[in-house]
Parts: sequence; structure tokens; C-alpha cells
Amino acid sequence: MPPTSATTRRRRTALRRGTTTGLNDFNYMCRNKPDRIGIVAEGDSWFSYPRKWIAAGADMNILPHIADKIGGTDTANLLRLSANGDEAVDMTSGKQFARLYKIFKKNKSHIQLVLFSGGGNDIVGKRDMLPLLNEYEAGMTYLECINMDRLERRLDSILLAYSRLLDLCEDIIPEAKIITHTYDIAKPWDQGAEFFWGLVKTQPWVYPYLVRRNIPRALHLPTMRYILEAFADRLVALANEPANRERIHVVATQGTLRPGSKIDWENEIHPSDTGFKKITAKIYAQMKALETSLPA
Repeated sequence: MPPTSATTRRRRTALRRGTTTGLNDFNYMCRNKPDRIGIVAEGDSWFSYPRKWIAAGADMNILPHIADKIGGTDTANLLRLSANGDEAVDMTSGKQFARLYKIFKKNKSHIQLVLFSGGGNDIVGKRDMLPLLNEYEAGMTYLECINMDRLERRLDSILLAYSRLLDLCEDIIPEAKIITHTYDIAKPWDQGAEFFWGLVKTQPWVYPYLVRRNIPRALHLPTMRYILEAFADRLVALANEPANRERIHVVATQGTLRPGSKIDWENEIHPSDTGFKKITAKIYAQMKALETSLPA
């Protein structure tokens, strides 16, 4: 069946801008602009967090800032695949993994970069955070508030997800480079997300579970810092393995934002527009280092 006029207009717009969220549109872009740098971005809310007023307001995740860099420059085809709450384990298994396989297979000659944001929700998700924490007893240190055996198993599962992504790329797009990031230190606080001038609110992601375990507020930040730094260390170690050094690049974004700063953070675990710009600058610098024809 031939495409409708609406489909044709949408695809031409995507081709002109160089960015899309549609799989078929990305295929169209790769066919019609095969010399552009192909970029597939898969990830969580750091790639997909909505604007403050959903359809309006500042861009509140990394990908719009990257799209601003490359949009309309005729240098790249960017496919944006991401969803709030996505976990690394889910993105590299089941239907989501099958979707990535299909995209890579269809466009294997046209993809040079894979951007991946995953692992944060595997730690702070609804069913994930509480099991990592021990019930507080008087005199405990922040390290004793963490169930270390469970944390190590959780990190093992996240790193296995990254390994599955590496294997998929090696099998289908072996020349492509994976770029990922380390999550900055999120200070637990009793503020979730707010939309539509505060009419729609969500609960915080980390703070309630620390409270449920009766962990004192003074231990909240060091507890979270240890967990996120442990994840970053494991991710960097994976990237430094001899077989992976040229295949995956971990951008050291941890330490970019000030924990708890109302300038850098929109809420407990999501940076503000200003914060995301700072993070994006470091990620884009890595993209530019690998693909020098990307615009400045």
C-alpha cells in the first residue's frame, strides 16, 4: 500500500530535520540520506522525560538537546527510542530487544552510533529500591544500610544487560560505537515530579523507601552516593575490558551536577533543563570525538 500524503509529509519533515521517533521514518531517512551519520538512541527518562507542561516548556531530557545540535544540518539521522521508567534489563530483552534487533538489521549499513541510557531505573524503580536497603538500627553506618549482596546481584543484572547490547551490536553493526553515561548523584528529597503548574504530581522515587527503612536523613545522601558510584565503577570497568575498549564509551557525567541543587535538578532524580544541558555537553563532545563530521 503506498504511503498517504500525511505519511509522506511526516517523512519529509523527519528527513529535513534529521530526527524522528518513528521506525519506518528512520528507515526512510537511512534510504534517502545514506551518507548521514546514523544514530539510534534507546533509554529511560534521561532520554525521554517530558517538558514541564508536557507539550510546552523547556526540554527536560538529553535527546532534544542533541537534536538541536544536529537538526537541519544534513549530517545525521537520529532515531529516538526511549520511555520513562524503562529498565536496562527490559530494554535488552523481550519485545524491546527484538525491536532493536530489527532496527539494527534493517539499517546495519547506516548506523554508526548507539546512544544508551539505562540502569538508573533498575536501582530506583518501584520494585527495585526497597530490597537494596536494610532496616536501620541505632548506630548503623550508611554502608550498613545497604544490602550489599543484593546490590551486587542487581549490578550484575544491569551489567549483563549492557553485555547483551554489546553482543547485539557486535553481531549486526560491529563498526558502531555505543555511548552511555554515568548517572549523577541524586540527593534523596521529598519532591517528586510536577506537571501543569503542580496540578499533577508524583511521589519521589528514593526518599519514601529510605523512610520506610527508618534510615536517618543524614545517611540518605551518602547511601545513594555509594550505590550510584558503585554502578558507575562497574560500568567503567566493563568498558575498560580489552574486548570492549573500542566498542563502548562511558561518558563520565557523574559529578557534573550539584546534589540537591534546585538549579541543576528539577526533582529528586531528574535534572533541570540547565542540568540536562550540562550533561548533554559532555555526551555530545564524545559523539563529536567519534564522528568528527557532526556539527560543533
